[in-house]
Amino acid sequence: MPLDFYHGHGSPFSWRVWLALEHKAVPYNLKVLSFQDNDTTKPEFVALNPRHTVPTIVDDGYSLWESMAILEYLDERFAGAKLYPGDAKARARVRRLVREAEEYVGSEGIDPITGELFFKEGGGAPDMDRVAKGRARLGEELEYFSRELRGAFLAGDAPSAADFVLYPYLGYCWRINFRKPEAALANILPAPMAAYKKRIEALPYFDKTFPPHWR
Repeated sequence: MPLDFYHGHGSPFSWRVWLALEHKAVPYNLKVLSFQDNDTTKPEFVALNPRHTVPTIVDDGYSLWESMAILEYLDERFAGAKLYPGDAKARARVRRLVREAEEYVGSEGIDPITGELFFKEGGGAPDMDRVAKGRARLGEELEYFSRELRGAFLAGDAPSAADFVLYPYLGYCWRINFRKPEAALANILPAPMAAYKKRIEALPYFDKTFPPHWR
């Protein structure tokens, strides 16, 4: 029986789960929720997820939210390509890279930029010094992740959970720069990361997951 996958276009957290579902060839019913229409706060969805967040999956009546919990569940529950491949040390490395991507690329690099350019409290002028610091931090981390590549991807010649967590941040950088060129993220990717981004985007299922309003 296919699971239900509740998704919001443009959410990097939900995007990572969609990529993983496709990579593992897990059967699913896609249920797209509209942030604009406040679909995540409607009673029928809150009954499934009291945190009213995406991604959320429902597998044979079992509801689960939080993207990293979902990725680990998918890897344990379903056969197919592994999101956490290899022995205990290799799997621990994937988990480390996941955490580093979330904390240092996301929280320390991207969040200050989006906080100033899109979500400024009170609607005041963005603090461009804070944007510049976020951009510098982001650049440092992308150099770091360039050195963490092990072949085509972060864990070898096939994508892993680490890739599906990192890539949406790279896509988000592209989107930020498209909407706010003053972010100056056009050339943020080191050459190895730029080539890596193209490899992810060449995956046969990638285009299916790309946010339609970003095209």
